[in-house]
Amino acid sequence: WDDKLTDDELDLVCGVYKIFTAPGTFQQSDASWWPKSSTWKNSPLNVGYWSPSCERWFQLRLAAIRAGKEKVKTAGKWR
Repeated sequence: WDDKLTDDELDLVCGVYKIFTAPGTFQQSDASWWPKSSTWKNSPLNVGYWSPSCERWFQLRLAAIRAGKEKVKTAGKWR
């Protein structure tokens, strides 16, 4: 059995959307509600476990999303 998530499964967990960058083109970028795995790995919050700081950040972001104050972000805006 494989106990590793695929990239598509990771994108699903993070709420990734494919967004076309310009009308009439097929160029697209990813935007997500939560940082993608590759972005999280380089984050200062990534300390190897889910810390109280991670939980605090998560709860603040979740509250802002629910209040309509946060939107999906591109990878560049997550950094």
